[in-house]
Amino acid sequence: EDTDLILDKNTRLQLTELQNWVKHREALMNDWNLKRWVKPGYRALFHGPPGTGKTLAAMILGKTTQRDVFRIDLSMVVSKYIGETEKNLSQLFERAQSKDWILFFDEADALFGKRTSVRDAHDKYANQEVAYLLQKIEGHDGLVILASNFKTNIDEAFIRRFQAVIYFPPPTPSERFTLWKKTLPLKKGFKIPSDEELQAIARKHELTGAGIVNVVQYCALDSVAAGSKEITSRQILAGIAREYQKEGKVF
Repeated sequence: EDTDLILDKNTRLQLTELQNWVKHREALMNDWNLKRWVKPGYRALFHGPPGTGKTLAAMILGKTTQRDVFRIDLSMVVSKYIGETEKNLSQLFERAQSKDWILFFDEADALFGKRTSVRDAHDKYANQEVAYLLQKIEGHDGLVILASNFKTNIDEAFIRRFQAVIYFPPPTPSERFTLWKKTLPLKKGFKIPSDEELQAIARKHELTGAGIVNVVQYCALDSVAAGSKEITSRQILAGIAREYQKEGKVF
């Protein structure tokens, strides 16, 4: 649900623009006669650290505009068989055209990380694949979203081809508090730490929305196995320590 996505005002505003484009593109192109000047589709780049809501935002966009979202993991698409990638992408865009899907390319870093100086034949083909994908994206008349963890991986020439470049920042302390409250079980009979304790945790420990969900799952499993319906601050801190360890961060 839309309320599950805790985002800053600027990010939310830019997502509304995408929603408006999907809903009103026919009018824009025909009634406003923009088709004389602009390419038919709309291209957006979502960038920001993993776990900040890029995929969830794309799914919610599909829901609010009543469009299917087709998610493609680009790290899987960039095939080691030269020529296969082009064939797969070509079929995908043909299907998307007829079905009015929103195309969501996740893990786009897999593609852009390869725009290197050509060292061997594979690099050369990798660069060709990027060029082919860009051409397909430019020609597609629907909404195409690419998600990347690092905007710095993408060269400026390509950034200019996006109508929207939307940053998904890590949540602020107050957003983290809201995320803890939303994710922890608030049902009758369950016991969770007080707001004061949760605010202290939210202030001190930087986690993304996805990280908070992982911690709550860890705590809930711990409690359910012990036959308890309580999640304590101590459990949450142990869960955060685990999450930090996973990310190679010092707790």
